[in-house]
Amino acid sequence: MKKTLLAMALLSSIAAAHAADAPADRLDPVVVTANRAATPLDEVLAPVTLITREDIERLQPVSVQDLLTGLPGVVIANSGGIGQQTSLFMRGTNSSHTLVLLDGVRVGTVGAGIPAYEQLPVDQIDHIEIVRGPQSSLYGSDAIGGVIQIFTPPRPAREAPTPSLSAPRGSPGHTHRPLRPPRRA
Repeated sequence: MKKTLLAMALLSSIAAAHAADAPADRLDPVVVTANRAATPLDEVLAPVTLITREDIERLQPVSVQDLLTGLPGVVIANSGGIGQQTSLFMRGTNSSHTLVLLDGVRVGTVGAGIPAYEQLPVDQIDHIEIVRGPQSSLYGSDAIGGVIQIFTPPRPAREAPTPSLSAPRGSPGHTHRPLRPPRRA
């Protein structure tokens, strides 16, 4: 009995020392796109890639296309240089079968029907969650290949608008000339 208590005391002291070594300001990553609820990254069943702000700063991408290039299951096709229409194919599906969300709002163009990846500024991205595989049960038929959710940093609170009223008036001493028809030659 004494050996068991001694072993438990030893193990608890080792665990406490190990917990003290871990930084307190660093939390485990949590994703919301895979289950539509905050879930720790290591508990999500779907294949998920998380691109953090630190990753973005380390990679220094010019565009979102550069950021997503090389991810597993993601193929990107561009119809020209920077700023041209970009198509993303996830896990062998059509480009219209990958749902793109920007802060939870569906993104897409009216003409092409696919999101304009080339128009998203990289410097305004906080982190990106990429869920590969069919997510149509959660997001609908346009999430057959997967879901990409782009999060922007929270904006600082703005002051409440102050109501104001103004009435324009003419400047004193200014006369207006009447409009005359052009002269004919």
